Amino acid sequence: MRELKKLPELLLFDLDGTLAKTKEQIAYAAQATLKRFNYPIPSVDDVGRYIGNGINMMLVRSIFGKVDVSPDMLPADQMAKIREVFNEEYLNGLNANFALYDGVYEGINKFKALGMKMAVVTNKAEMFAKPLIGYMGFNDYFDYVLGGEVIKERKPDPFPLLYVCQKLGVDPHNAVMVGDSDNDVLAGQRADMVTVAFTYGYNSGKDVRNCHPDYVFDRFGAFTDFVMSLKNNTESLD
Repeated sequence: MRELKKLPELLLFDLDGTLAKTKEQIAYAAQATLKRFNYPIPSVDDVGRYIGNGINMMLVRSIFGKVDVSPDMLPADQMAKIREVFNEEYLNGLNANFALYDGVYEGINKFKALGMKMAVVTNKAEMFAKPLIGYMGFNDYFDYVLGGEVIKERKPDPFPLLYVCQKLGVDPHNAVMVGDSDNDVLAGQRADMVTVAFTYGYNSGKDVRNCHPDYVFDRFGAFTDFVMSLKNNTESLD
C-alpha cells in the first residue's frame, strides 16, 4: 500500500462517477441514439452499468445488452454512424440531467485554496468533457483536462496519467489518482501513484475495493477531510 503522509502536488480526477453524476445524461443520449437506429432501448440503470471505457464501448454494450463486448462487434461504418448521432444527441444535452456529488464543490474549492494542482483525466471524449466541466462551474479550477480520444491510450493504461504529469511538470510519485472504477485504480497503480477510490460511482457493478486502491471513501467529503488533515503534516515537515 502506498501511503500519503503530506499534501500531494497534483490531484488527478476522473470525471463521470467521481465528480459528477452523469448516468441519466449519458443514458438519455444513448436511448435517443439507439431509438433512431431501431435498436432495443436500454434502461437508465443498464446504461449506468455500461459506463467506464469510453463512449463507443458504452454504445456497443447498450446495443448488445451486456458488459463483456468489443467495439469490433459492430462494422466500423455502422459504429461511425451511431457515434455521429450520439455526439449530436449528447452535445445537445450536456447542460442538463447531471449533478455534482455531495461535497465535490466544497472539496475542489478547498484544494484550490491549498494551492495544489488539479487535473481531470477521463475516458470521456474531450469534446464532451470540457463543456461539461464548464457547466459544472469548474472552468477555472483545473490546470489540465485530458479527455479520451486525444491520445490513443486510455485508462487503465497509465500513459494518460503520466502524460498529464509531464504537461504539468509533476513527478508521478507526487501525484494521486482519484476515481471510482477499476480503470482509475489500475491506471494509477501502473503509474506508481497513490490511488483513491470512491464506492459511489460507476464501475460496471463491480466492487472497486477488489482492485486494492490505497484509500477508499464512501463520500467525497471524507476524502476532503483526509486531504485537509495532511496540511498539518506538510507544514510540520517544511
